[in-house]
Amino acid sequence: MLVISRKVNESLVLGDEIIVTVLAIEGDRVKIGINAPRDTIILRQEIYQAVQDQSKIQEMLSKETESDSFEPLRKLLVSESETQESEKQEPSAGTAEEK
Repeated sequence: MLVISRKVNESLVLGDEIIVTVLAIEGDRVKIGINAPRDTIILRQEIYQAVQDQSKIQEMLSKETESDSFEPLRKLLVSESETQESEKQEPSAGTAEEK
């Protein structure tokens, strides 16, 4: 992981077309602005992960319909619910990845 320090109104460039600018720092939250081409998909990490998990579930459901084949799906769902519960209990540092 690359770690870069930036102050308010300072930016960093990703590739040739994406500019991320620190707009404000308010307590433990950082507001950022992202200037990117319209066709670039920008998601907060938790939304991206939910989309990935949903894709896994759909793939599992489309492949097999035997009751035994649902065991990996059950484990995935239990794992996800445990992760969500632990995130609710622990205060997060907040992500600055907004669309």
